[in-house]
Amino acid sequence: MAPRPSGCAALFALLVPSIVAAATDGPAPCDASRSPWILPAEAEDPDSETGWATFAWDGFVALCWPQRADGAPGEPDVTSTLCDGPTGRPVFLQWMLKNQLLLPGGASPGTWSDRTFETPTYTPPDGGPTRPLLGVLAMNSSPDLLDEFEEAFSDAPLIDQNGEYVLFQIFVNRSEFEYFSQTGYYDAANQYAAFQPGGSFRHLPSTGQPHDFTPPISLPDYARQGAIELKAAWKQLTPAEADSGRYIMQEVYYASNLTAADPPCGPVMVGLVGLHVMQLTPSTERTFFWSTFEQVDNVDLLPGNPTGVPSFNPGPDASCAPPYENGYSCDGPDCSPSEPGGTGACPPFPPTAGQPPDVCRSDPNAAVNVSRIPEMTTPPEVEAVNDAYRKSLPAPYRYYRLLNTMHPLEGGPCCVPPDENNTVNACYMTNVTMETYTQYYQFIPLPRCSGPQTPALSVNCTDCHALGSPLGAPLADGGPYPDPAYQIFTFLLMDAKNSCPADLNYDRVVDDLDLNLLLQAWGTSGTTDLSGTGVTDGADLGQLLAAWGACASERPAPPPRLAPDRRPQTGFRRLAARVETPLPPRSVGERRPHRP
Repeated sequence: MAPRPSGCAALFALLVPSIVAAATDGPAPCDASRSPWILPAEAEDPDSETGWATFAWDGFVALCWPQRADGAPGEPDVTSTLCDGPTGRPVFLQWMLKNQLLLPGGASPGTWSDRTFETPTYTPPDGGPTRPLLGVLAMNSSPDLLDEFEEAFSDAPLIDQNGEYVLFQIFVNRSEFEYFSQTGYYDAANQYAAFQPGGSFRHLPSTGQPHDFTPPISLPDYARQGAIELKAAWKQLTPAEADSGRYIMQEVYYASNLTAADPPCGPVMVGLVGLHVMQLTPSTERTFFWSTFEQVDNVDLLPGNPTGVPSFNPGPDASCAPPYENGYSCDGPDCSPSEPGGTGACPPFPPTAGQPPDVCRSDPNAAVNVSRIPEMTTPPEVEAVNDAYRKSLPAPYRYYRLLNTMHPLEGGPCCVPPDENNTVNACYMTNVTMETYTQYYQFIPLPRCSGPQTPALSVNCTDCHALGSPLGAPLADGGPYPDPAYQIFTFLLMDAKNSCPADLNYDRVVDDLDLNLLLQAWGTSGTTDLSGTGVTDGADLGQLLAAWGACASERPAPPPRLAPDRRPQTGFRRLAARVETPLPPRSVGERRPHRP
């Protein structure tokens, strides 16, 4: 990343005494004197793996703290504790959703407390319960299948042993939201403008303190952290699982994939099975800090399991028992990776808008059988922190485990491409609920730097997120990676929509210069394909001429209804164009017959 203002070291020294972290005599996650509802901004001991694991667990406790009923979004209820039991919705569920932040047409998301689109809910016409609605921004939009069901790079869903789809949500904290709000980077046009003559790109906040923002903002004490992004994976629970007390739960509806007019699926009780945390701290500006948590029943058969089999494989007594080759999937009686060489030769197939399989119906025959690769064995020092926190917490929180953390480490075993001198502490960092099909590097066709060790099949968070950059940022040596000065690791900026898509040269006006660019690209795809047909043609020319003139600074609009073949394009899909070796084509063959 680009150099920050001088004095980071001094700032870090001032920050550490105020950081909330576990005391040396062990964790006390419900001790009110330690304000455990405040998510820490930096590890108390960033020089040890134990210190980073403690930092991760303190963050998990704060994220799960009950929301104050009449408070601002994400405000913790300091009158109760996790040890009182799950008395309210976890505060992270009140953070801003990705699809509230990045709106069609680059529209403003509003303010943290007064959002352009409130957190979506659904109430059935028959007067059933009003519950959160996953997968759509408003009832006039089609479901965002990529965000709701599909995993990074593979675009395949995860289907549990009951034949139910795992659901995903992506959140940002208030610090990151205020950054987007101040910079206007929720509009892609403003990101491109930052890299035009006279422009200047502003980096993400690393502390959440007032000086991180221009003009300064004084956030509440519980919201003073650097930028944080979360990805949560939710399993649809059986009654026995819901009654077991082993899951952080919420009752939700989720969008049908058939048509936008279909009523949502549910209500259904879902349990948290995976949580990725990406956080910027003063000492991790070159890599971000990463932690990943899973529910203990995901792939192991442990005492107290309410169903007798793990959530994502049939258990050790099955005819096709784990562990599976390469850690991925079993298709019927034959065990094999679900995506050998990235060809997608075996189910599951990604749900497609307007086409079966119907995501609202279970199909146990489509279950994905998952095991964890052996390289993701949790290090002993991290496991010791797991044990300490889990002994200090009641159900359901004690049924979660930290798999590992990732952070910068001088001379570490793996590097962050393209800079072989930017090294991290671990070569493997995957979560079976979110990187089910990419637990080894061979499934992601990206170049990488050499690094000190770099095992051939390793994969971790920075291997993928090293591609994250602002729109318009220069690439390093022709790509695919951004110039390290603008390597920001988040993909959210790349997912911003453009308020002026016909402004092809990003000078805030649609004129003859843009017309020339479109004509030069005639018959090709890319940013000149304004109509989304896959080729630049007369339809795109018509859209450009219709937008002729100065670009509007804001074009707020409700989300459009998307045709079945106009699925949103994610940062991952756009990133594929950067890769010298193209992503392998998907060959799905015959779809498995739908079973109700």
